[in-house]
Amino acid sequence: MTGQGTPLSAEGFSIFAVDANWPESRQVMGHGYDEITGDIHVTLWFGSPYYDPQVEHLTVFSASSGNAEAGEALQRAFGMYYHPGEEPPAEFPASEPVTITTDGKPMTFELWRNSGNRCWIARGRVETTEVVLSGYEIEPGELSLVRVSDLTSFSNPFESLR
Repeated sequence: MTGQGTPLSAEGFSIFAVDANWPESRQVMGHGYDEITGDIHVTLWFGSPYYDPQVEHLTVFSASSGNAEAGEALQRAFGMYYHPGEEPPAEFPASEPVTITTDGKPMTFELWRNSGNRCWIARGRVETTEVVLSGYEIEPGELSLVRVSDLTSFSNPFESLR
């Protein structure tokens, strides 16, 4: 990102966030930029200001197309949310489609739910940006995602992705 909080130019990359109606804390949790490949990713947290896995929350991970971090983010989500306390599955279980409003348009994502609790994971692609969501106590189909170009309104904003 530049000093103004605007993402670097990565071909077709966009950062996605929950719309402005989110009532809780909004935080930048991490980011990365590979100067050699041009891969870029950003992780945003929506929930209580202090991490509590048993309180309503959502993580939104946005990555440039083909970025290996997207697969790793999905694996981490399975490890943390889908099977707490167990190793992530060697293969992803069957998913079901879910429609999530993204930039005002319905988009189909893959959805995995944990039948033992209210955790879920969703993965989709919005144009050339790969998006991985993980949440608890929130219905994914009720979410509305929007593109953000300025992260300075989030807690812990980073000045630069380099």
